[in-house]
Amino acid sequence: MKRTTSISAALVFAGLGLSGCAGVAANAGEETRGVGVFPPSLAQENALADGVVDEAEYEAGFAAFQACMTAGGYIVEVRDNSTAIIDYRYLAQATDDGTADRCYQIEFAAVDESWQTAHQDEQADSALLDACLSENGLAIPTTRQEKVDALVRAGVDLGRCMAKG
Repeated sequence: MKRTTSISAALVFAGLGLSGCAGVAANAGEETRGVGVFPPSLAQENALADGVVDEAEYEAGFAAFQACMTAGGYIVEVRDNSTAIIDYRYLAQATDDGTADRCYQIEFAAVDESWQTAHQDEQADSALLDACLSENGLAIPTTRQEKVDALVRAGVDLGRCMAKG
């Protein structure tokens, strides 16, 4: 269940963030112009109040995000919800006009981050990371983050490894 709007998995795995690096410095003013910071909904705050996001809270946060996007004129297509992290997509225009950022921040961001952090080792790409490590003669660490870190330290091209899947 990963957020797949048009995000390069390799960049996410490398910890470079949710957007590409090319052209960011040249367009930094343009990319941040009009982008607001939106406070989380009461539902998100309540989900995080005990410090743990359970599956029902995660799914409710996603449903609220989906409803917000629908109200903004966009359909959020669920590609796969059979694993720990919901895999979904929506039109890039929703990002361009700010609807996706607004809805995500208000309804889902904090819950999604907490859930994904707690379930990072259950993501579908685990086998690809393990294969990448093995192919490069590296030991296979326990957590997903340790695996990514080991590959990055070894200078392995994560994009190439992850594309094998």
